Amino acid sequence: MFDQKFEVGRPSCPSSHHTCHALKPQYQLSWEKNLTGCFEDRAHADANYEKLPKEILREIFDYMKPSVLKSVILVCKYWKSVADEPALWKDFDLPYKCRKSEVKFMEFFQKSISSKLQNLWLENFSFQLNDDHFKNLLSLDLNCLIIGNIDLFNISDEYLAVVVNNSKRCEIIEYDSELKTTNGNSINVLGLNKLKAIFRKMESGTKLKSLELNCLSNYGKKLDLSFVPSITLANAFNKLESLELCEVKLKPDQLKTIFDNMSVSTKLKAFKLERLNFDSVDIKIFDMAFSNFIELNLNGLSLDKVELIHLAENLDESCKLKTLILSDINVTEVSPRLLARVVTKVSFVGLYSVKITVDQLEQIFQSICTSSSAIKQLELSDIDDIAYIREMNPETLAKGINKLDFFDFESVGKDVFTEDQTKAMFRVMSQGTNLKMLGTTYNVKSLELMDNVKKVDPEILAEAIHNLEEVKLDMESSHLTMPQYIAIFKKFGHKSKIKKLCSQEGDINL
Repeated sequence: MFDQKFEVGRPSCPSSHHTCHALKPQYQLSWEKNLTGCFEDRAHADANYEKLPKEILREIFDYMKPSVLKSVILVCKYWKSVADEPALWKDFDLPYKCRKSEVKFMEFFQKSISSKLQNLWLENFSFQLNDDHFKNLLSLDLNCLIIGNIDLFNISDEYLAVVVNNSKRCEIIEYDSELKTTNGNSINVLGLNKLKAIFRKMESGTKLKSLELNCLSNYGKKLDLSFVPSITLANAFNKLESLELCEVKLKPDQLKTIFDNMSVSTKLKAFKLERLNFDSVDIKIFDMAFSNFIELNLNGLSLDKVELIHLAENLDESCKLKTLILSDINVTEVSPRLLARVVTKVSFVGLYSVKITVDQLEQIFQSICTSSSAIKQLELSDIDDIAYIREMNPETLAKGINKLDFFDFESVGKDVFTEDQTKAMFRVMSQGTNLKMLGTTYNVKSLELMDNVKKVDPEILAEAIHNLEEVKLDMESSHLTMPQYIAIFKKFGHKSKIKKLCSQEGDINL
């Protein structure tokens, strides 16, 4: 049956371990029998990594840290042309040693690698920054600049304005003047001239797309912008795409000018207002401006009933929002139907530390079930009275949650859902759901940590879980029964939609 003879004219092979010495069937295909040598003996062309497409190299380099990319750019010109792309250096921050040593700081900026700096956090320097240091920053094209816990007294207004406006994103954090540096100077007191210089430079031309102005204070202090001309602020803000004003002091006439300009022409798409004083301010100044935003974040605003209802009606009538976040606000004076209409017109809604009634929650979840609802993700966190959720109709809550793509269970907390609500949620989920996972992409909730999950029928639970795309099982601190685990694992391979299984040991892509 086997032919032990080598073919005539076949070159001898000194390697006894090669498969060419193995017994072969007599009846072989001719092409296999006419092989002239061992595979291992064939000559290979030298691998040429320069022939790899740039797209492939870019994907590979994207996994590398800046410390590794420093070596990659020295390999060859072709690799350097790819590795030089700014997107690959997005995490490149000023080395720690440069914050602690003035000599190291100056040495770093004498090297060409300094031009690739993407992120700069001006905070916690062990030496006093001055214009000689800041000259090195003038030509940088930063992705992110954060001005925090630092003494800027010896930096010229013009230099600071240039560095800020050469960045794509900037966050300026003002601190209490009571806080001091190690040498006794006040921390980060920007003052009139520096802020004016920043906004005037922004007004004339800027690379900034996002600006965050914040004040961290335990004494009620605010970042004072009341001395900056209204038209300067309006022109500057309208050149941005994203603006956050947190604990900022503005005069009524400034607010009116800013929002009047926004209603006419603005690039602004994302806007956050936090703890802004609305005394003597007509809420109607926001009407046209708010209608142009894609993302709106309102935090800690002291609005009376009339102002709150007017704001809700304006958003209901002219809303283009994709994201709406309300924090630390009392919305109980808004009618349930009006609030539900506003919420369900937006793709992403976050309600954090919001005072809300059970009737409003019921109406929101009822509206989510309608075909006209646009909401895909809902996050509820630190609701003023979390017991309101437990009072909701189980069927209404279950159907509403399963109409969403994402619902942040983790933020809602523990012991929120009743047994009937949990059972209804998984029963509806077992029949079909829009949910991709329990929780959100950045906060997946473990199945075992769901309220009353042990009370759910094993087969219903298994059917429900396999309608999700991602599931997290915390096997060590189990709150599931053995029949539930058995039902879940038996279901794998039988019309399961699960693409990713997460656990404490790691993730598995299915």
